Amino acid sequence: MRQRKYISSGGLAFSEKEDMQKLAKQAAKGWHLQDFAFMGYRLVRGEPKQVQYMIDYRTLDEAEEQEYLDMFKHAGWTLVCSSYGMYIFVAPRDAAPIYTDVETKQDKLKRASSFIPKMALVTTILTIASFMINRVIDSGVTAIICFLLFIISMCSIAMTVSFYIRMFKLVRKGED
Repeated sequence: MRQRKYISSGGLAFSEKEDMQKLAKQAAKGWHLQDFAFMGYRLVRGEPKQVQYMIDYRTLDEAEEQEYLDMFKHAGWTLVCSSYGMYIFVAPRDAAPIYTDVETKQDKLKRASSFIPKMALVTTILTIASFMINRVIDSGVTAIICFLLFIISMCSIAMTVSFYIRMFKLVRKGED
């Protein structure tokens, strides 16, 4: 019987809550989060457990990180994995959630989306510039570069819109 498996992510900008629920369902079946993987998560087989997962976004130096992790540990949450300022924690199902009020949820979303609008702007400008260059040069290589930049630009714009919609829902309805 296999001991590892991969599950895909819906994209944290679009389905953060659903991803965390999917991980909790997998833990109930005995598959526990081990680490981030390309466009998803790596899971390992273990005993079935009723847990909840939560992701947080922080850019920390080493001194700040230990204090940050201790704060979560004190609240009953254990770090499972981290990558590029994203930290996924696990806790028993009955543990109190970390983010309970609108203000802290807004702060979390702002941290999560801090670089996405900038990336959308830069990739959009690069896409427009590459299309203009492609009209002059008209080669296969420039066409491929235009296409790739266009895809990256559209994805970053979609992520930006998704974060703003989540922020709007949070401010308006108090839920993410």
